[in-house]
Amino acid sequence: DFVGTTMAGVQNEDGKFRIYFQDKDYQICEMSLNDPQSTSHTILKLTTADMPAARINTPIAAVSWDNLRQIRVYYITVNSQVQEMTYTQGVGWRRDARLGIAVDNSTSLYAQHQLKEPFMRVGFQSSVAPQTITEACYYQSGWKT
Repeated sequence: DFVGTTMAGVQNEDGKFRIYFQDKDYQICEMSLNDPQSTSHTILKLTTADMPAARINTPIAAVSWDNLRQIRVYYITVNSQVQEMTYTQGVGWRRDARLGIAVDNSTSLYAQHQLKEPFMRVGFQSSVAPQTITEACYYQSGWKT
Protein backbone atom coordinates (compact mmCIF):
# COMPACT_ATOMS: atom_id res chain seq x y z
CA ASP A 1 0.00 0.00 0.00
CA PHE A 2 2.50 2.61 -1.12
CA VAL A 3 1.22 6.17 -1.46
CA GLY A 4 4.21 7.85 -3.07
CA THR A 5 6.11 8.45 0.16
CA THR A 6 9.81 8.29 0.83
CA MET A 7 11.45 4.93 1.45
CA ALA A 8 14.67 3.69 2.99
CA GLY A 9 16.24 0.28 2.59
CA VAL A 10 18.87 -1.89 4.27
CA GLN A 11 20.28 -5.27 3.30
CA ASN A 12 22.77 -7.89 4.39
CA GLU A 13 25.54 -9.51 2.35
CA ASP A 14 23.25 -12.39 1.29
CA GLY A 15 20.74 -10.01 -0.28
CA LYS A 16 18.05 -10.14 2.42
CA PHE A 17 16.40 -6.74 2.20
CA ARG A 18 14.22 -4.52 4.39
CA ILE A 19 12.32 -1.55 3.00
CA TYR A 20 10.78 1.09 5.28
CA PHE A 21 7.91 3.21 3.97
CA GLN A 22 4.78 5.06 5.03
CA ASP A 23 1.53 3.35 4.04
CA LYS A 24 -1.83 4.87 3.06
CA ASP A 25 -2.76 5.07 6.77
CA TYR A 26 0.46 7.04 7.42
CA GLN A 27 1.98 4.18 9.43
CA ILE A 28 5.69 3.34 9.14
CA CYS A 29 5.97 -0.20 7.76
CA GLU A 30 8.72 -2.73 7.11
CA MET A 31 8.66 -4.86 3.98
CA SER A 32 10.91 -7.93 4.42
CA LEU A 33 12.35 -9.75 1.42
CA ASN A 34 14.22 -12.77 2.75
CA ASP A 35 14.93 -14.55 -0.54
CA PRO A 36 16.72 -12.39 -3.13
CA GLN A 37 15.57 -14.83 -5.86
CA SER A 38 11.88 -14.23 -5.04
CA THR A 39 9.42 -11.36 -4.94
CA SER A 40 7.64 -12.90 -1.95
CA HIS A 41 7.61 -10.52 1.00
CA THR A 42 5.95 -9.76 4.33
CA ILE A 43 4.80 -6.37 5.64
CA LEU A 44 4.86 -5.35 9.30
CA LYS A 45 3.41 -2.10 10.69
CA LEU A 46 5.96 -0.56 13.05
CA THR A 47 4.16 2.55 14.31
CA THR A 48 1.72 0.76 16.57
CA ALA A 49 0.35 2.16 19.85
CA ASP A 50 3.85 1.96 21.38
CA MET A 51 5.41 4.19 18.71
CA PRO A 52 4.69 7.88 18.14
CA ALA A 53 2.58 8.55 15.04
CA ALA A 54 4.48 9.61 11.94
CA ARG A 55 3.99 12.95 10.23
CA ILE A 56 2.29 12.71 6.83
CA ASN A 57 5.02 12.41 4.16
CA THR A 58 7.76 12.01 6.73
CA PRO A 59 11.27 11.43 5.47
CA ILE A 60 12.66 8.04 6.57
CA ALA A 61 16.26 6.96 7.17
CA ALA A 62 17.51 3.48 8.10
CA VAL A 63 20.75 1.70 8.93
CA SER A 64 21.61 -1.88 9.84
CA TRP A 65 24.58 -3.94 10.88
CA ASP A 66 25.48 -7.39 12.16
CA ASN A 67 23.66 -9.20 9.33
CA LEU A 68 20.34 -7.35 10.00
CA ARG A 69 20.45 -8.29 13.70
CA GLN A 70 20.53 -4.57 14.51
CA ILE A 71 18.36 -2.06 12.60
CA ARG A 72 17.59 1.59 13.30
CA VAL A 73 14.80 3.51 11.57
CA TYR A 74 14.35 7.28 11.90
CA TYR A 75 11.30 9.37 11.02
CA ILE A 76 9.55 12.60 11.99
CA THR A 77 6.51 12.40 14.26
CA VAL A 78 3.30 14.43 14.07
CA ASN A 79 4.89 16.65 16.78
CA SER A 80 7.98 17.23 14.56
CA GLN A 81 10.23 15.07 16.78
CA VAL A 82 12.97 13.08 15.06
CA GLN A 83 12.18 9.61 16.42
CA GLU A 84 14.39 6.51 16.56
CA MET A 85 12.98 2.98 16.40
CA THR A 86 15.39 0.15 17.19
CA TYR A 87 15.31 -3.50 16.22
CA THR A 88 17.46 -6.07 17.99
CA GLN A 89 17.18 -9.71 16.98
CA GLY A 90 15.61 -11.67 19.83
CA VAL A 91 14.06 -8.52 21.32
CA GLY A 92 12.09 -7.03 18.42
CA TRP A 93 11.13 -3.43 17.69
CA ARG A 94 10.96 -0.73 20.35
CA ARG A 95 10.70 3.02 20.61
CA ASP A 96 14.00 4.65 21.43
CA ALA A 97 15.53 8.14 21.45
CA ARG A 98 13.98 11.42 20.35
CA LEU A 99 16.80 13.30 18.68
CA GLY A 100 15.44 16.82 18.29
CA ILE A 101 12.70 18.88 16.69
CA ALA A 102 12.63 19.14 12.92
CA VAL A 103 11.42 22.09 10.89
CA ASP A 104 7.76 21.75 9.83
CA ASN A 105 7.50 20.00 6.46
CA SER A 106 11.22 19.18 6.40
CA THR A 107 12.22 16.53 3.86
CA SER A 108 15.80 16.13 5.13
CA LEU A 109 16.81 13.09 7.17
CA TYR A 110 19.79 10.75 6.95
CA ALA A 111 21.49 8.15 9.12
CA GLN A 112 24.96 6.61 9.17
CA HIS A 113 26.40 3.77 11.27
CA GLN A 114 30.11 3.25 11.82
CA LEU A 115 32.28 1.02 14.02
CA LYS A 116 33.99 3.87 15.91
CA GLU A 117 32.63 6.87 17.82
CA PRO A 118 30.35 8.47 17.01
CA PHE A 119 28.70 5.12 16.28
CA MET A 120 25.57 6.73 14.79
CA ARG A 121 25.05 10.04 13.02
CA VAL A 122 21.55 11.26 12.17
CA GLY A 123 21.18 14.48 10.22
CA PHE A 124 18.04 16.62 10.01
CA GLN A 125 16.88 20.20 9.55
CA SER A 126 16.39 21.41 13.12
CA SER A 127 13.86 24.04 14.15
CA VAL A 128 16.64 25.59 16.28
CA ALA A 129 18.95 26.16 13.28
CA PRO A 130 16.86 25.66 10.12
CA GLN A 131 19.47 27.16 7.78
CA THR A 132 21.88 24.24 8.43
CA ILE A 133 21.83 20.47 8.89
CA THR A 134 21.95 19.43 12.55
CA GLU A 135 23.53 16.11 13.46
CA ALA A 136 22.65 13.99 16.46
CA CYS A 137 25.56 11.65 17.22
CA TYR A 138 25.58 8.54 19.38
CA TYR A 139 28.62 7.95 21.57
CA GLN A 140 29.20 5.32 24.25
CA SER A 141 27.87 7.90 26.74
CA GLY A 142 24.66 8.47 24.73
CA TRP A 143 23.21 10.88 22.16
CA LYS A 144 24.59 14.40 21.66
CA THR A 145 23.27 17.07 19.28
